[in-house]
Amino acid sequence: MDALGALASALRARGLTVTNANGAFEAVEQAFKRRPDVVLAARALDEDSALADAFAAVPDLAETPILFLVDGAEGDLDPDEVPRGDVDHIVSRITEASPRGSKPTMPQEIRGDLQQVPLVDLLQLLAMNRRSGTLGITTPAGAGELRLSAGEVIDAVYRRLEGEKALYRLLGERDGHFAFSPGEPTSVRRIMAPTSRLLMEALRQVDEVQRRRTDLAPAGEAFLVTEPASDDLDLSPLPDHEVLSVDTAFDESAATSASGVTSVPDITAAPVQTSDAKGSRVGSMPPPPTLRAAEPTMFRLEALRSPTTSPPAPLGEPAERAAVAEKLAALLQMPHNLDELLDEISAPDLLILEVLMELTAFGKIRRVSLADLTTPFAPAEHLPVLRSLVTRLARPGFAAPPHLVIAASSRRLTTLSHAVRRIGDAIVPAEPPPHAAIPRPLGVIRLGDGVELALIGLPIEESFAPAWPLALHGAAAVVRLGDAGQGALAAHCEALELLLLDAEAMMGPLDLASPAQITLLVRAALEAAAGV
Repeated sequence: MDALGALASALRARGLTVTNANGAFEAVEQAFKRRPDVVLAARALDEDSALADAFAAVPDLAETPILFLVDGAEGDLDPDEVPRGDVDHIVSRITEASPRGSKPTMPQEIRGDLQQVPLVDLLQLLAMNRRSGTLGITTPAGAGELRLSAGEVIDAVYRRLEGEKALYRLLGERDGHFAFSPGEPTSVRRIMAPTSRLLMEALRQVDEVQRRRTDLAPAGEAFLVTEPASDDLDLSPLPDHEVLSVDTAFDESAATSASGVTSVPDITAAPVQTSDAKGSRVGSMPPPPTLRAAEPTMFRLEALRSPTTSPPAPLGEPAERAAVAEKLAALLQMPHNLDELLDEISAPDLLILEVLMELTAFGKIRRVSLADLTTPFAPAEHLPVLRSLVTRLARPGFAAPPHLVIAASSRRLTTLSHAVRRIGDAIVPAEPPPHAAIPRPLGVIRLGDGVELALIGLPIEESFAPAWPLALHGAAAVVRLGDAGQGALAAHCEALELLLLDAEAMMGPLDLASPAQITLLVRAALEAAAGV
């Protein structure tokens, strides 16, 4: 949970109604709709008084107090500033600044424990009595609110989730406390469906979500896009008429659909050792390990049913499922666990899990064991030799540290850069990579005793070929992934008298998402460049 969501949860737990906004424009829009007592904002949003001027420009909001969250001790703050880390002080300042002053809060008519009174039962009770008010809920994962009008849930927030997604997530919580405060809520209605229908759907979805979470990640595994053989990444979900059943391990399975049998690729196979033209293996590094696949688990996409019943229709429209698959593809360029995926994507949790299960079973997305998410660059006993190799690769007239260039398509470099971030000895740049296909730093590997090796990514798009020498000058060697650049890159390296290495020729098939394989690739390139 990010800082904004954590603060919102802490304030809700203290009885305040909180609405989040991303940026000054959305803050003004939300304030106009909801008329808050106080606005809390990061000081960075008020550069040149932009936020204050935006509120002052709207007559109905001109008098709204604005408090700015800053880092620092209380004695160093301006009158409109409050330290971001002291929640109790923030609540005190909100009370002081509010036009309502320290008015007494409305009596909390109902308090209780979710273990004794499940949320579904409580909502049914409030619906039967057509009660209006705000139901605050505090769970171990954070705080949320349900807002009711005449017994109907009209809005829900939970951490940074809103609407029906927040409601379903809260209905799945079994541990926590609640407090109901009567009164007509002032929030905009974001939940239109009748509460009775939502509760019935929740009873189905909550158990199904939990079951699929357990099937997908029994040990809390992360997920990652499977590196395809080409740069054309196809992560579209399965056709609508296909119902997938996977009953065996990925490396022995076949997926059966209504239209025939489709083989699921073996993603645990060891890489094939390749040889050079003379039949001898290039380099002295052992075959690289792949990221370990998760333990074999039986899971089904169809709902539990008797053999005589027809399969249920897939959740969501085709366009909605395609959009979820697209978002999963974007997020899983680097590993994410289920909690992160479900929070980041606004679609229903069950739909996300269903699409993820399809893509995982068909080998387009894979599970990653937690032990494989990080790796050291090399065993400690190998570091003295590696330091010696890197020192020998320093080029006269060029500033330290020596650098190794890795040339690949922009998409493959994105995958590679995330793998470098998971090498324990790598220092990676804080800023995001440039959008243009120009050379960019991937990281600096520290080998100890002041010896470092820089890794530079070179996106191979020939329209940007004039920028290639920026990375190539002074390089210890250039490692090419796949057929990136082909003749153009070879011509540049020949003109600059640089060693051009083919990654697949040295290592066999590569998994660019595996930090263990990247370390082996870099170490093999160091050996080749040093003539070992």
